[in-house]
Amino acid sequence: MSSLSPNQPLYADPIIVLSPPTINSSVNAVGNQHLPKTRLHYIWERFIKFLNYILPSFIIFVLLVFTIYQIALAGYNCRLPDTNIGWIRAALFMNIPFVLGVLCYIVVLLVQKKSPTYSHIQLMAYNYFYILIYHAYIDRFFFNSGYQMNDVRKALNNATLLASPEQIVRLKFGKTAFNLFDRFISSISNGQRLNCLCSLWIDDTIVIDELLISRLASIINYENLISIRFDQIRFNNHLLLTKYSFKSLTHLVTSSSGEFRTLLQVIPIQLTFLHMYFDSINDIDEFIRPNMHKLRSLGIGIRCDSFYINQFILPFKNYQWTQLIQFNLNINGDVNLRFHMLQEILSPMYHLKYITLILNKALRVNDNILNGIQWRSFLSKALIFLKTFNFKFSIQPTSEQEIYMILDRFKSQWWLKDKQWFVEYDAHQNALIIVPYFASKTFDNSQSYSFDLMQNPKIFYSNINTLSIDLEKDDDFKQILMSQPINQPRFNHVTKLSLNGYLTTDICDAIRNDVNLSMIQYFQFSSNVGTNEAFIELLESITNLSSIHLQYLHSLDLFNLILFPYHSLRHLVIFDYEPTTTKKLYSRICKLFPRLTHLTTDYHSRRNLRYLLKKLIHLEEITLRLSQDQHAPSQSWITQYTRWRRDSFELRVFKSANGERRLVLWINTNKNMEERRHSFKKMFHTITDIKLHSVYN
Repeated sequence: MSSLSPNQPLYADPIIVLSPPTINSSVNAVGNQHLPKTRLHYIWERFIKFLNYILPSFIIFVLLVFTIYQIALAGYNCRLPDTNIGWIRAALFMNIPFVLGVLCYIVVLLVQKKSPTYSHIQLMAYNYFYILIYHAYIDRFFFNSGYQMNDVRKALNNATLLASPEQIVRLKFGKTAFNLFDRFISSISNGQRLNCLCSLWIDDTIVIDELLISRLASIINYENLISIRFDQIRFNNHLLLTKYSFKSLTHLVTSSSGEFRTLLQVIPIQLTFLHMYFDSINDIDEFIRPNMHKLRSLGIGIRCDSFYINQFILPFKNYQWTQLIQFNLNINGDVNLRFHMLQEILSPMYHLKYITLILNKALRVNDNILNGIQWRSFLSKALIFLKTFNFKFSIQPTSEQEIYMILDRFKSQWWLKDKQWFVEYDAHQNALIIVPYFASKTFDNSQSYSFDLMQNPKIFYSNINTLSIDLEKDDDFKQILMSQPINQPRFNHVTKLSLNGYLTTDICDAIRNDVNLSMIQYFQFSSNVGTNEAFIELLESITNLSSIHLQYLHSLDLFNLILFPYHSLRHLVIFDYEPTTTKKLYSRICKLFPRLTHLTTDYHSRRNLRYLLKKLIHLEEITLRLSQDQHAPSQSWITQYTRWRRDSFELRVFKSANGERRLVLWINTNKNMEERRHSFKKMFHTITDIKLHSVYN
């Protein structure tokens, strides 16, 4: 053992001993030493290599095919000019799976580390950014222009002029400002007939005469009709040369039995539904007797006096009602009807489930017809299947005490609990009624109401659908609104709300508390005093608004407070605004209500009209009030300065009884609708109900 050097530390040798031995090999040589690979390692490496090569391409291919299929399907189901925009937007957004597939491929590249990591992150960020910009642009484009191309509601409204005759099953006709009725009949070409038509309704805006009946006979086979409703029928010559057969008729509603009889070869004998105003007692027997075993619903309206009342009642004793379940009776005239007479009419109808009685001659307060106890005794024994009993009995003027006595006879458990028939006194009609059937649908606080006599206030309030409030009038109704808060609105079915006067915040809060504003579709407001803040608060609570009627001097200030556009608004009537603000007001209207279809306002200048026609691309009708010295623009001027062709619109000037002139411009007439007939046919394969009635006020 060698001796230690004096300068050497005591622990030098141990360090040398503990040091590793020197190996003469390079670092690379040590790093390349591997453990032996198993067969499983080789299989796994080949599987990963296969997935990296095949899977990204397969995913991209599948998603691309799926995207193309979706776009093609949407394009086939809805062509751009005439379908719902939702399909197209859905198809475009089906690009997202394809984009996600590309992103998955990028992720695979990242895992493989074929490029630096920061490059992949940058590439993914670019992809996300461009995707968002692309879809935002697509969304903006279709929101701005798609509704013009694909307004399905317009298609439904215009279907009357686009449906082929063999598709029409039911028709309703009514008078319009631009004679749609005549247009429709004229559009049926020579030799074409409505062979599939089974239901025809002509409302009271059109008078049915000899000429109209003959015109309809050229396109309608009356023998095929199952249902007819004629609301106003009048012939100048009661000896028509041509009679018609209605042998298939089962449902008949008409306003005159005598006039309708002049059309008939024979009385129809297949009637199951007959509601008619009879001109004579003999007509009642002629229509009822051959159909009494088939009738399920019978409605009789007649004017009769006391001299003929027994003759009216006598046939009912001999009729055999085997299937009748509904009976309506409306008697006018100076007739002293008694309770036992009604018993004689109703007793043979032992299968009845529904009864409606209207007696228009005022009854004395002691009349048995007003006795709820007698009605209970009769109905519970003679008509045991009865479910619904509605009546309106006019009453002679009397005291509130007498009214209370009458109402008390209808408060038994049988009326209120067993049958749930609620009787009220309507002070406005001065009649005893059953609610809600005969309850008023309209409430106007300018009229008188007897709240003290009201037996069922919940039914009264819930039955109102039109609420008109004069805010300047201090009455009981305003006290009701300003009463203590309630858990739920009293007026929960109001669809039309009209306010006149100064709208305060307190009144606004009371209306929001008492009226279910989500049901409001029509809102009318008129005031001479600025009430902008309260109006905006109320307007923001009306979420389903489709129509506004505004008569307000500060309309521009009001609209400037509205932050977001109302895309649901279709009708706007605006008058009495400050004339100097017209240009700014129209600009604001176009921004706030971009989807207006009907606009009514004052006419100021051709420039303003041109601006409205250019900006409001969804307009179907615009009505402009003309002053005495104003001249309406011509059709050629509109053709020159707008986007429309001459055959794509019509305009007329109407003069009212008070001398007021209005220019009405109707857009999209039957000529340019005809150009779209082919594409609409693909959308509407079967037209089952056509209604031609006026939306023009």
